Amino acid sequence: MAVERIDLERMSSGKRFLIAFAVYAALAAVAWTTLPDQKFRYATLAILAMFALRTWSWRRKLERDEQEDCDHD
Repeated sequence: MAVERIDLERMSSGKRFLIAFAVYAALAAVAWTTLPDQKFRYATLAILAMFALRTWSWRRKLERDEQEDCDHD
């Protein structure tokens, strides 16, 4: 069986961003359905939300940097 490798460097940043948020959503769904204790469930969702916020803020920073580079040219 041949496994196709995903070349992340050639993938657009927008696509990587959407994939990251899809993975966060999938992890949140798995955590919500499998963790029996409510406090662990909410703690896990809080950690995932923290990573999602960090990913979103990093994306915004990259967009601002790209915009500044275009403005200087």
